[in-house]
Amino acid sequence: MKTTMACLMALGLAGASTAQTPQMTAAQARLLYAAGGFPISADGKNPTNRCGKPANPRITFIDMNSDGRKEALFIDAGPCYQPDGRWYAVATQGPNGSWRRILEGPGTTAAAGTMANGWFVLTATSGGKATRLHYNGTAYVEAKAAPAAPAASVSSAASAARTPAAKPADASATPAGTSAGPARDAAIFRAAGFVQKRGQWESGCNDPSTGSYYEPGRIEEQRDLNGDGRPEALITEGGTYCYGMTGAGFWLVSQQANGSWKLLTQQVGIAEFLKTKGAEGFPDISIGAPGFCFQVIRWNGRTYANHRLEYEGKPCRKSGYP
Repeated sequence: MKTTMACLMALGLAGASTAQTPQMTAAQARLLYAAGGFPISADGKNPTNRCGKPANPRITFIDMNSDGRKEALFIDAGPCYQPDGRWYAVATQGPNGSWRRILEGPGTTAAAGTMANGWFVLTATSGGKATRLHYNGTAYVEAKAAPAAPAASVSSAASAARTPAAKPADASATPAGTSAGPARDAAIFRAAGFVQKRGQWESGCNDPSTGSYYEPGRIEEQRDLNGDGRPEALITEGGTYCYGMTGAGFWLVSQQANGSWKLLTQQVGIAEFLKTKGAEGFPDISIGAPGFCFQVIRWNGRTYANHRLEYEGKPCRKSGYP
């Protein structure tokens, strides 16, 4: 993706930090900042925060609903924002190019690794409390207040529409002593290499001293992926310390005939199970990340290995990919 600072320089905003900035005029940049809640100061030199003070928000552009238009995620820090000293906002662009704010709040936010209603599910954290957010057609709201919709682990809205909803594991196929509940959850996490710390499951990607956003390990779904009568489990973890701009990682573990669990793969990104299959009937996995060309891995009987590059079912090319 092309990055430019020309529009910011035109506004005298060379100090502002951006990522993956699309080409835009100075007037368009001004409207974008205003939509994010950071209006440009009267002298035209700086975006300002909620306290009317100069701000330096970092802007990341990523398509959160696969409509071909990227949303803008604003992240800023400073004493204006209580209780965490941080603020986030998300603005979306309409077909006519105009921007409107669909989320803002204190603390941090990141993709949760799933989608609902065709949009990324987000987790917002402030004051030590994490809140799950779904897009309700107008704005992001708490998940419990959003319209009910099945959420699958996908990397695009189009794939969400074609990916079957997760099915619960077949309890009759579960060996004795491994029934659903805390004990089985613990076995799943341990097979993926997680340990229990601070009352949550962590992979080692949480360093509170850095102040980085972190969402602990979570079992997103359990279902039989290859039809052998035993379930697989998908674990996700969120954070910027290990996962950077992608914001998420996933682990796939499979229950063995003796009831134990085995790690099949661990990747940075968002997992989407495809209809195409590899050895033993295991589905190919598309690994979602910022951009429009995703890595697809295939089970070869021993491990999930790189197989192809694809976007919405079509071959694509990615710079630097072997």
